Amino acid sequence: MKFLELNKKRHAIKTFNDKELNIKDVRTAIEIAALAPSAHNIQPWKFVLVQEKKEKLAEKLPALNKKQVEEAQCVIALFTDTDLQQRARKIARIGSKNLSDDMISYYMESLPARYAQFDQATKGEFLAVNAGIVAMNLVLALTDQGIASNIILGFDKKEVQAVLEIDQRFRPELLITAGYSDFKPEPSYRLPVDEIIEKR
Repeated sequence: MKFLELNKKRHAIKTFNDKELNIKDVRTAIEIAALAPSAHNIQPWKFVLVQEKKEKLAEKLPALNKKQVEEAQCVIALFTDTDLQQRARKIARIGSKNLSDDMISYYMESLPARYAQFDQATKGEFLAVNAGIVAMNLVLALTDQGIASNIILGFDKKEVQAVLEIDQRFRPELLITAGYSDFKPEPSYRLPVDEIIEKR
C-alpha cells in the first residue's frame, strides 16, 4: 500500500466487532513498528499484548475508554524503559555480532554516561517523544495489516502498571486498542498545508 493511501486509511476507531484477531498479524505490526527511528537508536519501547487481563484493565479506565477496551480484541500497552543506561548496554550485548567495536563502546560507555546526566524531566520528555514515534508507526502498521486501532492517553498509569504487573523499571505511555471494525469513518479534517508551514 502506498504511504499516502495508508495514512488516509488510518483513523481512530473506537468500536470493534467480534471477529477473532490473528495475533500473528499484531506481532507483524509490532515488528514493523519497531523499525521506527529513536534517539541514539536506543529503542526504549516494550509492547505488552493484553487479552487475558483486558477486562480487569477496562475496570480501571474512565468510562469513555472502558467500552472500547472491552470491545477490542487486543490492547497493546506501550511502555518505555526508564533505565536508559541498562537499555544501552542491552543493545550492545544483543547486537554484539552486528556492531563494530566502536559502536559497542558507544552503547556500553558513552551513552550510559550521557544518560546518567538526565534529570527526571529530561528523561520523561526523551521517553515520551520516542514513544510517540513508535506509536505512530504501530497504528500505521496495524492499518496495513487490516486492523483498526485507537490510541488512548487518558488512564491512570499506576493502575495500569499494577493490573499488568510490569516491572516498575518500565513506564506506561499509551494504550492502543486493536481489532476489526465495521465502522466506516468520514475522513478527518486537516488544516491546509499552507496553514502549517512558515518560511524564514
